[in-house]
Amino acid sequence: MAGKDAPALQTAVVPHGCAVPGETFPDWSRDFGRVAPLELEIGPGRGGFALDHAAVHREIDLVCIETRRADCELIRSRAQERGLANLIVLQGDAKLLLPGLFPPASLSALHVQFPDPWWKKRHSKRRMVDVELAARMRLLLRAGGGVDFRTDVRAYAAAAVDTWEDAGFLNAAGPGRLSPDPPEVLSTRERRYARTGQPVYRARFVNPGPPPGELSLDRAGRTGREWTDVRRK
Repeated sequence: MAGKDAPALQTAVVPHGCAVPGETFPDWSRDFGRVAPLELEIGPGRGGFALDHAAVHREIDLVCIETRRADCELIRSRAQERGLANLIVLQGDAKLLLPGLFPPASLSALHVQFPDPWWKKRHSKRRMVDVELAARMRLLLRAGGGVDFRTDVRAYAAAAVDTWEDAGFLNAAGPGRLSPDPPEVLSTRERRYARTGQPVYRARFVNPGPPPGELSLDRAGRTGREWTDVRRK
């Protein structure tokens, strides 16, 4: 991998920098320098939410996984400027990295905000939220751990609700419902949408605990990729 998406060099300030960790199940308490609830954000973009969330919640440690090197380095630089020692950024494909990053029941929360809808059918396999991710998070989130999902695509929101619920997560707003409550921390995109009036669809889920037995990635035959008919305006 080269250019803007090439792994960045590691630093002493952020042990993993933007690079892929060289070990399976990194010792996060060692790397953060303390034992604290561990949260994950997949696809932080330029880090508007991640930086503010880490600043508001200094009691938690946040790992971000982003594919673009430039965005990784930007978040890392801004975290250093703001003195956020509780934020680490990794570069790579989250679905490939997750199995080797976190032991079962080690995460307190997952944040997935405004993932690319990948409208074209041939690109559907690239969508972030599907049964594979939901099944994986049933294992990685502790009992009571939460999922914070946000999108500006209504069809993606509906599909995501079905996907998380099918995997056994409890919907905090009730089965099939989106969250009516505004979030504590807004992303950069949400602040912009608040000015323009564009709707944002949010949902929150709770992991009731480890799945009974092995959770199949083909649960109920759903992939979370069935919608292709509604596009964001």
